[in-house]
Amino acid sequence: MTNRFLFTAFSRDRVGIVADISRVIYENGYNLEDSSMTYLADEFAILLLLSAPPSVPETEVMEKLAAECRRLEREKNITAYIRPASKEPPTSGNNSVRR
Repeated sequence: MTNRFLFTAFSRDRVGIVADISRVIYENGYNLEDSSMTYLADEFAILLLLSAPPSVPETEVMEKLAAECRRLEREKNITAYIRPASKEPPTSGNNSVRR
């Protein structure tokens, strides 16, 4: 089974944010499966669904991506978080917000 992760990042909007985040994905050999981006009140936010090869343990991916999140904050002023995506199938056939 493929390891999947949710990567969330936000920053004051500027040129190059997507390139900075994409570089992390590419350099670590992960795949981008889906994305959502928005711009609110001069802030840019992005939510990505990433996957890693099944041969790489989830803990290794989490450690590597957590380090990358800290680096993005330190070097690029991009706040980023990572967590494993749910392995449970959706309970309904739509993508609406559950309440």
